[in-house]
Amino acid sequence: MAVRRKSLSTGDIARYCQVTPATVVNWIKANKLEVYTTPGGQYRMEVEAFLKFLDKNRFPVPEDLAPAKERRILVVDDDPEILERATEALGELLPNVVIEESGDGYDALLKIGSFKPHAVVLDLMMARLDGAEVCRRLRANSDTRNMFIVAMSGLAADSDLVRKVKRIGVDGFFTKPLDYAELAKAVGKLLKVPTV
Repeated sequence: MAVRRKSLSTGDIARYCQVTPATVVNWIKANKLEVYTTPGGQYRMEVEAFLKFLDKNRFPVPEDLAPAKERRILVVDDDPEILERATEALGELLPNVVIEESGDGYDALLKIGSFKPHAVVLDLMMARLDGAEVCRRLRANSDTRNMFIVAMSGLAADSDLVRKVKRIGVDGFFTKPLDYAELAKAVGKLLKVPTV
């Protein structure tokens, strides 16, 4: 089992934020980082303070610093009302989850790269890049192949697009209009997070 660090050096911070150590020193001088100085004159930052900095500045949380029980979910739908209601239901019914939203398939793929969700709740019918293509790309990539995907659509379960997505491989499928409590329960079961 990995031991979680209690404090980070400027080199650690630079590596996690993918910036140079000089940038970290500039952040310290600008009072953007809550650091302390060791007796040897080195800067150190508590992990909890660093996590707050990441959150405030919308940096992704590194896997080895994320709380052990936390699960990340990306909700993707081009209908703002469904996006909002699904996000609210998942946030209210599942403890210890962090949820991001995306309004289309292209944006979803970009967010998946940085946010690294454990599960994606994905609308199939979207402009620009539909859910089937997002599924195909996730399953074709070794980094995302095992990510849980729950698809949702207003299309009938036997439509061509739905059949295609099921062949690609999804972990759940919901027909709209959605039962948001059932959606949360299904996602919670996949992530081993009990609903409240």
